[in-house]
Amino acid sequence: MREMKFKVWDKVKEQMLRPQAISFDTQSSEPFAVSVPGRSWEPIGKFELLQWTGLSDQNGIDVYEGDLVKISSVICKIIWNETLATFELAELGNSSRRDVSTISSGGVIGNEFQNANLYR
Repeated sequence: MREMKFKVWDKVKEQMLRPQAISFDTQSSEPFAVSVPGRSWEPIGKFELLQWTGLSDQNGIDVYEGDLVKISSVICKIIWNETLATFELAELGNSSRRDVSTISSGGVIGNEFQNANLYR
């Protein structure tokens, strides 16, 4: 079985956290609650759940959905393509998409939540 890792963006406190546990609905398989350090279970709506792509950048940093990656001079955001059921790199500023495997030649420079200034 492949390893699955997540991080969560706390929408209320505006901080990135590592969840201790995530509870999923047994019928729909949808997440419905998250437990983070120092707090008890909270509804999933307070968080943005971000999954690990299974890949690392050129510096060995794990790359998650929502991360911003710089490859050469191009900044891309890691997104989940629902239609193709795969992660992709969406170039900022245009509609171009790249294969997620090119992450290994770039570096994580932030994420869409804490680094909005990189969108400019």
